Amino acid sequence: MEKNRMLLTTFAIVNLTDYLTTIKGIEMGFQELNEFVSSLTPASFLLLKVAILATIFALTHSVQNSSFPIKKGVYAGLLAGVTVSTAFLGVCSVHNLWLLLGFKEVEVLVKLIAGVLALIN
Repeated sequence: MEKNRMLLTTFAIVNLTDYLTTIKGIEMGFQELNEFVSSLTPASFLLLKVAILATIFALTHSVQNSSFPIKKGVYAGLLAGVTVSTAFLGVCSVHNLWLLLGFKEVEVLVKLIAGVLALIN
């Protein structure tokens, strides 16, 4: 359980980092490549992040405390999804941070993302 709590905490931190670095980048004139996110205001993007976190936390709590016979499978699937999302958003956040710090060459991150996607497939 402690590892799962740590994963959910990391998921929240990575989402917050993604939000902050994305908003700061847009304020500095960078272009958001995610078309959906680029259509949002900073407030609606924050609301989306809060809704995602609240939904994930509520689902994990609900499934963890349920008596469903397939509880373990649903819980494992939910945690697997959170793990992949945390890893991907973590890479995106590092990419944003590098750009904000003035690094223009982010080829290493592109290779890392390609490697992660290759492992998933």
